Amino acid sequence: MNTAMHTVLLAVSIASLAACGSVAVPRERYYRLAPPDPASADPQRAGVLRVMDLQLGTALDRDCLLVADGVRLEPQPLERWVAPLDRLVTDALVLSLSRSGTVALVKGGADPGRETWSLHGRIIDFAEVASGGERRARVGLELWLEARDAVLLHDEFVAELPIEGPGSAGAVVALSQGVQQVVADLVRRMDDEGVFAAARPPAPATGR
Repeated sequence: MNTAMHTVLLAVSIASLAACGSVAVPRERYYRLAPPDPASADPQRAGVLRVMDLQLGTALDRDCLLVADGVRLEPQPLERWVAPLDRLVTDALVLSLSRSGTVALVKGGADPGRETWSLHGRIIDFAEVASGGERRARVGLELWLEARDAVLLHDEFVAELPIEGPGSAGAVVALSQGVQQVVADLVRRMDDEGVFAAARPPAPATGR
């Protein structure tokens, strides 16, 4: 190779390296679920609710956000959960139920002591949904409540909300609101079926 050709190739290599150095490298972004605002506590609240660790469906077992289009799931590799999704949703349930003010204490699965009820479940849907050009967030949880080995209630709770904010951050906000809506629906069911009332101490007798 003559000197002139070598000089040309060297110049091209240096220019290519400089061009590569100027390209912005994509950065991963990490998300948590937004915590709920505290509600006014029921002055007659009673009982201890233990929230067991949720199971996570195999199709959702990813550390990145998902966009669902029918049966197709599209992972977003640069948009990631800051912790395993089952832990994030379990923690969100514990905090949301605690801040609902409906029971005396909400505990996690590893917390010591006894409980009045235990809540079990699995995550069956947790993704942004492409629906006719509209972005929506869908949260689906199968939940069942037990007390003394008896099942008090068992149902699927689904919340689907429009995504109003831009990008993945908007999707995470809507998914957080979906969890909070599921908790509100669960609390309503527990109240309607007399779960909370059964744990309250009897009213003192009034003498004449």
